[in-house]
Amino acid sequence: MNYPEEAKAAPNRCQQRNLFPGKCGNDGIQSCLRDFKKKTKKSHIIDQCSKCENHKSPNGLVQRLCHCSHPSSSPCL
Repeated sequence: MNYPEEAKAAPNRCQQRNLFPGKCGNDGIQSCLRDFKKKTKKSHIIDQCSKCENHKSPNGLVQRLCHCSHPSSSPCL
């Protein structure tokens, strides 16, 4: 087994964050994944979400900050 070659072949994970309306709730990570797939330009490649954080904007609007990612064989932009 040639470890450096395997590591080189493994895809990077590009992180994406986005705000969506509402609270995280019990299924926040799944809600994030659904919203990313429906509402963003990267929807076709986002395949994993790791974190959902509740945020309140200065005007009182409750939002979810979703931390998601997708595989990439090239450097992330």
